Amino acid sequence: KFIFSFILDDIDRKKLFYDAKSNLQELAQSKLKESLTYRVIYEKGPEHEKEFGVEVLLGERVIGSGKGRSKKIAEQHAAYQALLSLQNEEA
Repeated sequence: KFIFSFILDDIDRKKLFYDAKSNLQELAQSKLKESLTYRVIYEKGPEHEKEFGVEVLLGERVIGSGKGRSKKIAEQHAAYQALLSLQNEEA
């Protein structure tokens, strides 16, 4: 029951997050026909514990945001949120 609930049941979301930036880029290029931009909206904390906030824009519209200990991680989180947001718009 534990394996199904916490691992197998969420496998689609884990695949989606694995490389959310690439998945979002492919979607934007093939179906949405708009360009993606990542924008750092904040940077806080001491050098050894930095936190970055990032937004991803489709054209001029913010479609996701994320945070992380590096810009790369924050961008992945923002891309994942954008994919979820776009998925909900289709539903």
